[in-house]
Amino acid sequence: MNTHLPTLTVQFSRRGFSLVEVVLAVGIMALGVVTILGLLPHGMEMSRKTANEQAETRILDQIVGELQTTNWDSVGEFGKQTRYFDDQGLEITNGNQDFDVLLSYVAEVNVPDADVKLPTNRDGVDVNHNLRRVMVKLISKPLRNFDFNSPTAGVQVKVFTQLIANTTLALDLP
Repeated sequence: MNTHLPTLTVQFSRRGFSLVEVVLAVGIMALGVVTILGLLPHGMEMSRKTANEQAETRILDQIVGELQTTNWDSVGEFGKQTRYFDDQGLEITNGNQDFDVLLSYVAEVNVPDADVKLPTNRDGVDVNHNLRRVMVKLISKPLRNFDFNSPTAGVQVKVFTQLIANTTLALDLP
């Protein structure tokens, strides 16, 4: 008869993580999250600036496109106009019931008298009557009665200048 009892040997397997490993992993993860959260305000500011630039470009393209397709003889009668736009750069009318809520941009459009002279080596160059200058002053504030001639302190006025050309066919070419 065997008097020895079989001894149970317990083997501990290392399948879990120690407390030190868990604390280190949580610390590294927290550092990464804090870094990403620190970049969030910068990303939001860049997104806002990009949206403003897109809306301003849309406004300028719309105004210049309208003037380019206008009858060339009536472009000189355009004069100076104030126009209003929403946050997407779409024009809104003064009679719109949600005008004050939608208003985000105010633009002053000016088409001065024909004053464009092309660069040349000759003296006494005449004004080119097939080109007109379009000046657009733009603010990104909802100020309905803004005076572009004497801007309020703290309001940035952006000025864009474009040239439009007479695209009608000239029948009396030399």
